[in-house]
Amino acid sequence: MRVSTKLVLAFLGVTAVVLAATLGLARWSFERGFLDYVNALEQTRLERLASSLASQYQADGESWNSLTNRRFGDLMRNDTSARELSRRPPATRGDRGAERRPPPRDRMGGPSDSRRPPRGQASGNIPAATVLLDAQGDYVAGVREFNEANPIRVAIALNDRKIGELNSAPKRHFETAPETAFSRQQYTTSLLIALVSVLLATVVSYLVARRLLAPVKRMAEGVSLMSSGDYKVRLSGERKDELGQLMADLNHLAFKLDEAQSARQRWFADISHELRTPTAVLMGELEAIKDGIRPMNLEQMESMAQEVARLRTLIDDLYQLSVSEVGGLRYNMQSLSLSDALSDAVGMLEDRAESKGIILETELDEQAEIEADPQRLRQLLDNLLNNSLAYTDAPGRLRITLKRDSNHALVSLEDSAPGISAVEGERLFEPLYRQEQSRNRRTAGAGLGLAICRNIAKAHRGEISASPSELGGVKIELRLPLKD
Repeated sequence: MRVSTKLVLAFLGVTAVVLAATLGLARWSFERGFLDYVNALEQTRLERLASSLASQYQADGESWNSLTNRRFGDLMRNDTSARELSRRPPATRGDRGAERRPPPRDRMGGPSDSRRPPRGQASGNIPAATVLLDAQGDYVAGVREFNEANPIRVAIALNDRKIGELNSAPKRHFETAPETAFSRQQYTTSLLIALVSVLLATVVSYLVARRLLAPVKRMAEGVSLMSSGDYKVRLSGERKDELGQLMADLNHLAFKLDEAQSARQRWFADISHELRTPTAVLMGELEAIKDGIRPMNLEQMESMAQEVARLRTLIDDLYQLSVSEVGGLRYNMQSLSLSDALSDAVGMLEDRAESKGIILETELDEQAEIEADPQRLRQLLDNLLNNSLAYTDAPGRLRITLKRDSNHALVSLEDSAPGISAVEGERLFEPLYRQEQSRNRRTAGAGLGLAICRNIAKAHRGEISASPSELGGVKIELRLPLKD
């Protein structure tokens, strides 16, 4: 299933849940509110009826004996005043006795009707579930079998004295046809609202999913191009959200991959050149000897030995670099004095520096204790010192300092001209990188020494960097953690 389909279904699912909860609660609230409203009307009706009954009670000599079910029904239907009802001749005791018997079904609703009224309701839209009780709670008129546990109660009072009570059964569901029709209309309207909401949610979900997935599709296309080897691809967009950050990261990844591909191509070209040069010289000398152009003597053998040694040095450097890159170099860490190790390395360099016309300046802190492998540390220092000496013009200067702060020892090597730029300093530790772009190397090295130095420094939890020097050349800084 596509991501866009999943997003649309997710949005629709959330919409459906919210709609179901909202409409369900609205439906419940409507029913409860409508029934409460109907019961409130019934409460008001009973209060008006209580006032009329109080007047009737007073007119009948403060007695309920004259109130028959017929009169009670008329009073409920017409809501007439007690004065109008009092004009009628009072019923005889015999009539009253007959009326006190359970009335026929047509007595509460007026004239007899062959049609049976709805359950719980008398004819004339007068609620049948209403009963009048006297002050002692005895039956007076209305529904004789009234079994409502929680009725609507309205007390009837005369001169601040309770003379009776009206009870009516509250409505708990829709009973009449108009009520049912109104409820059904509200239900149908709710369903239509839900249908329209789902349709709108579908359209909005589709548009939102399309907008959200547009940059994702562009990123997928870009990744597909990068996987096929096209590292020049760049994703355009000015988004400020997480997708924009992801696009920027993919652009940076493409840049790094393109840079790595270019470096690999340069690597192969430089390695081919470095291997071809001594091999070509060696083959040329061998062919010259074979053709009799040069004699096979000690001088020719020495020349060929130099080319073989150069080739072996290159192969050794390549091996050291590859092993250090994959973490294959073994390190025997032990506590040692960095100042002593640096003094020994500088001492081995003094004769070469003097013969080349390079002045060595040293300033070493004797209290720099570190955890390091003595052999690898010496290899690191020798590579740095030999590199500075090889690339410094004569006459020149090489300043070597060792300082420390609270947590690190700092070795600094600064030489005189020629110098480098800040950009070149960042690339100086790349394998086979040389400042000169031509093939006329100043030294016989292949440009692998500083790359090996970087890997050794990382293995010692250190950092190494290059920048322009105040003396006009290159400044190499090596930071190593002090012993705890």
